[in-house]
Amino acid sequence: MNTSRRQFLGQTGALTASALAASLGRWGIESASAQAPTDYKALVCVFLFGGNDSNNMVIPYDDYGSYAAVRTNVNIPQAQLLQISPPRAGATFGLHPSFAAIKPLFDTGKLAVICNSGPLLAPITQADYRAGNFRPSNLFSHNDQQSAWQGLLDGMAVRSGWGGRMSDRIDAVNAGATVPTVVSAAGSTLMTQGLSVGPFVIPQTGGVTLTGAGTDTLGRVRADGVRRLLGAPSGNSIVDKAANVLTTALTTADAINPILNATSPAIATAFTGLTTSIANQLRQVARLIEGRTVLGAKRQFFFVSLGGFDTHSNELFVQGNLLGQLAPALKAFYDATVALGVSEKVTAFTMSDFSRTFVFNSTFGTDHAWGAHHLVLGGAVRGGDFYGRYPTLAVRGPDDAGNNGAWIPTTAVDQIGATLATWLGVSSADLGYIFPNIGRFATADLGFIS
Repeated sequence: MNTSRRQFLGQTGALTASALAASLGRWGIESASAQAPTDYKALVCVFLFGGNDSNNMVIPYDDYGSYAAVRTNVNIPQAQLLQISPPRAGATFGLHPSFAAIKPLFDTGKLAVICNSGPLLAPITQADYRAGNFRPSNLFSHNDQQSAWQGLLDGMAVRSGWGGRMSDRIDAVNAGATVPTVVSAAGSTLMTQGLSVGPFVIPQTGGVTLTGAGTDTLGRVRADGVRRLLGAPSGNSIVDKAANVLTTALTTADAINPILNATSPAIATAFTGLTTSIANQLRQVARLIEGRTVLGAKRQFFFVSLGGFDTHSNELFVQGNLLGQLAPALKAFYDATVALGVSEKVTAFTMSDFSRTFVFNSTFGTDHAWGAHHLVLGGAVRGGDFYGRYPTLAVRGPDDAGNNGAWIPTTAVDQIGATLATWLGVSSADLGYIFPNIGRFATADLGFIS
């Protein structure tokens, strides 16, 4: 085998960490139940790494006294809350003041709140939890709960996430597309890995490039040399397979780079003044959505993230700053989909490791908990309302897993995902493959999207 070719294939860092092994093998399983839609739909997962304290994201306004009495050192003043009145809840609540940018989207029915959700094996009561029945493994652990939210497979080595498995089943509708079904602007993650489909990873800004390959003469020579090297047969099937994966990644990069390196007036206007990491990631997603017709994509799953939510100390400042980055970025992204005419075809949703304890700690922070509130945003969302049951905010009360306000979830991640997947076009027959626990719950459709 050509020595330089062997060396090159062993040094896969040549392609910007973006699109290499994370990125692919053309991507797919042929699902017998996959349909061939003529329209476009996309889901965008926004993962808040570290464990966002949703107790301070969605706060009871009418019953503010019960909240403030426990959270004496980490409460949001009632006067600062952005008041909302979700009909299903039958009470007034308040959004975190950093959500000023997206509060109007709740008011106009484009933003919904999913209450007290988390990884569940089956519906679980406080008595079940205390008896050890149906209790998920390794609760309150960052890595394990990130894996639980993304993989939904408890107590085993998890190799795929539900975004990836969903793409396994719908990938056939994208036959002929020059971009994979799954795209991540936040690295390669479990969520985006299917059993037969992998993610294509893009940078937060600009296009996907070979290290050392630029637009100058020498850079073009390097890139051409790599392509010729990849095209030479090696006599080794494993090496040839690796070369094919890299070649496919380069071909995909060629297709999407003109789109990632350009910004239309619609997207530029929506994201004016925003330079945060989460805004940059969502801007990249908006660019690919705008290029959907050129790229031939009909169904897509995107992954972006924002980290830093592990607020064991100084929570009010840290979380306020992070939510102050998240909300304007979500608003800009929604505005971009409106300008592109696809707001009813694109749905974004948040996830996180877990929420945090209702009881604060000695360093003006909170600790790891379980059930959490999350957001769903888009033109097809039945917004302006809560879905699922808001917990009873009582330490050692009926929803507390212990004695510090770690709420036992009443809505499963499987149910949230199944609702989104059904909207995307996944058949009911495929839901069990993607969401292994869904059959244990009363409904696979929470009704928050039309």
